[in-house]
Amino acid sequence: MKLIANCELRIANCFGWGMPGQYHWKLENPREIRPIPYIGRLGIFEVPDDLVMEVAA
Repeated sequence: MKLIANCELRIANCFGWGMPGQYHWKLENPREIRPIPYIGRLGIFEVPDDLVMEVAA
């Protein structure tokens, strides 16, 4: 399952929704998942493998 197709830094031309100077992720086949109770953090962070497997199922 490939979700992130591309990640790039955009200086301008942000398609009307992105902020210039920020990274933009292009997603492939995104799908809705049920809410999962978990304490999040700013940025990218690790989650337990069992939670990843549950979401991927």
